[in-house]
Amino acid sequence: MNRKQGLATVAGIIALLAAWTSGSLLMLHAEKDADLGLLAGICAAGDEGCASVVNSRWGVLPFEGEGQQRSGDGIPVAALGFLYYSLLAAWYLLIGVPDPGRQWLARGVLWLNALGMLGSIFYTGVMLWAIGTPCYLCLLTHGCNGAILLISWWLRPVDKSHRAVGVPSNRLLIAATSVVLLACVAQFQIYQAGVERTNSSALREETETLRQLARDVEKLETLHRNQTKIETGVRKDDPIIDDVGGLHYQLVIFSDVECPNCARFDQYLKDTILPIWNGHLEVVWKHFPNTSEHPNAMRGAQALEAARLQGKFWEMRDWLLPRRATLGAVRWTDAAAALEMDADRFTRDMASRSVSTRIGQDMALARKAKIRGTPGVYLNGRMVSRLVRRSAGFWEIQSDSLREIRSSKGQDW
Repeated sequence: MNRKQGLATVAGIIALLAAWTSGSLLMLHAEKDADLGLLAGICAAGDEGCASVVNSRWGVLPFEGEGQQRSGDGIPVAALGFLYYSLLAAWYLLIGVPDPGRQWLARGVLWLNALGMLGSIFYTGVMLWAIGTPCYLCLLTHGCNGAILLISWWLRPVDKSHRAVGVPSNRLLIAATSVVLLACVAQFQIYQAGVERTNSSALREETETLRQLARDVEKLETLHRNQTKIETGVRKDDPIIDDVGGLHYQLVIFSDVECPNCARFDQYLKDTILPIWNGHLEVVWKHFPNTSEHPNAMRGAQALEAARLQGKFWEMRDWLLPRRATLGAVRWTDAAAALEMDADRFTRDMASRSVSTRIGQDMALARKAKIRGTPGVYLNGRMVSRLVRRSAGFWEIQSDSLREIRSSKGQDW
């Protein structure tokens, strides 16, 4: 091995080290507490560790705004570093010193190395002055880049030569490129696994927090009362589950007959909520078909509205719910016959402008209330969040409050 080839091998080994450190920094981008193995001691030398630098607003391209919460968008700078050093490692270890006729490729690698060094200088300045926290793993990586640039300069072509065939051949270039691509794909898979572990851990922590909150009924009550009241726009002829009379609370549900979450809440309403209230809760249905996720939701809403015109709304809803998954295959004349309705009038009403207009009014009201998903549940004009509405204790507190008010007015329960 001649001196030049030996220097190229040294440059390749340094590039491999830098690719390793870049991959480790990428893992810190995916999960702050990633196990870096042998490199963990280098990061531990910093006051705040490397993760604080990698996960700063400078850690992705394009840079995120100052004070802006990480959005998860953008390309991690460490990923670009891994690609860059993988290219240098493949060049120096698999190709080394090219023949005179292929020296133009070496000049391209030198320019790439010089451009990468400018990036190293920039990010070193950002780390030391803008972030103010040293990342020793980053400094090691940038130091490797400087060492590779020195070797590249020593190996630079000094004589002009015409392009010709030789080493590296096109086949060798393709092989080296393939190795780099495979390395990047493998590193991406490792990165994705890290992101999934982070998301899974965050989800577990959030779930446990929500479970603890769900057990604290007083906090749920406070959370509900802090909601802004809205105008639910209840009409006199809206579908209503009647209360027993006197002072009562009102529950308005913006629902979608094809929505599985709505079906589950409907069952919870029947099994848990309504028995707690003993008939003192007025339940009002509002249409909010989510056609972007449920293609047959609008037809279901039209069927419900046409049934309401014949006094069969709740019967139609109960008939449709078990057929929710096959709503597109329902024969509407059969539905009308099953519920003893006028089939001709029912199908005409389903297609009528008045039915579409009424559904559109409910949908406009839901959008004004900024309801993002179904069911949208409102108790006395205040939204009942998904967390709150699954707590039997919350409904018991509300019913107890009404019971006390009714008792003070001499009304029975």
